[in-house]
Amino acid sequence: MSVEEIIERILSSRKDVTRNMILRLINKKIQESKGFLTLEGAARAVAAEFGLEITGIPLMKGTSIRNLVSGLSDVTIVGRILHVNPIRTFVRSNGEEGKMRSLYITDGTSMLRVVVWGDLVNDLDFKVIGKIVRFSHGYVREGYDGKLEFNIGSKGKVEISPRGISEDDFPPLERFFKKIGRIESETKVNIFGLVVNVFPVNTFIRKDKSSGKVRRIEVGDRTGKVTVVLWNNKVDELASVETGKYLEILGAKVRKDINGRVELHVDGSVDAALLPTLPPDLRNVSLYA
Repeated sequence: MSVEEIIERILSSRKDVTRNMILRLINKKIQESKGFLTLEGAARAVAAEFGLEITGIPLMKGTSIRNLVSGLSDVTIVGRILHVNPIRTFVRSNGEEGKMRSLYITDGTSMLRVVVWGDLVNDLDFKVIGKIVRFSHGYVREGYDGKLEFNIGSKGKVEISPRGISEDDFPPLERFFKKIGRIESETKVNIFGLVVNVFPVNTFIRKDKSSGKVRRIEVGDRTGKVTVVLWNNKVDELASVETGKYLEILGAKVRKDINGRVELHVDGSVDAALLPTLPPDLRNVSLYA
C-alpha cells in the first residue's frame, strides 16, 4: 500500500482531520525515529494511532521503544535486557503444550515488556540479563495491563549481542537498579539482592473468607539489607527461595512497617525471579560481588 493510499484511508475514516494534519504527524514520526522509520512505515504508524488495521510495516533498522504503537507488525527493536522471567507452559486448544517467557528491555527511551513464544524462549535465560538483544519480525499490541508489549514467535528472530550494535548506545544495566541501602521515599524500585534469610510461609483469612499467604525474606547488597514481603501467588512462584540465591525484582512496591523501616512488597503485579548466580554482566560490579 502506498503512502498516498494510507493517507486516503485515514481521511475517509476520520472526517475531523485534514491532509496537512496527517502529513505533519507522519513527518513527526520520521523525525522522532531518527531515521529508523521509512516514509511508509511512519504513515502506517500514524494510521494505527487512528485505529486503522495495519500489516507488514517495513521498519529498516528497528524503531525506538517510545515510538511504538499498538497494531504495528513486522517490527524490529533493539535494547538491553533488564529482567527475564521463568518459562511458563500452557496447553493449546488442540491439546499440544506451548511455552512462553516474558522479559523487559530498554533502549534508553523507555522500557518495554517483550513476550517470547515457542522455542525462542530457550535462548533467553537469566544469563542474558544485561546483554544487548535484537528482536526481528515481531508485533506490538496492548497487554493485559493496558501497556504496550512486543510479541515474537516462530517467525521471529532473536540475536544476542548483534553485530553492528554498540554497547555504548545503551545505558548500562546498573543504572536501572537501586542500591538497597539507598532506598528511601520511592514508590517503586528495581533491585538485585542476595537472599540472606528466609522466613516461613504464613496464611491468613481475608474479609471475604478466602485464604491468602505471605512470606518474608531478607535480601542485601554491599550497601544494606531490606525485608521483601511476598504475597499470595508470588509465594508459590518463588517457593524455591533459599539463602545464597540472588533475587531480582522489577517494580517492587516500597512501603514502611510499623517501626518506619522500609519494606519491599511483591504481589502479582510485580515481576520477580530467582537467579542461581549473578548475570555475567553484573559480576564485575562490586556492589553485588
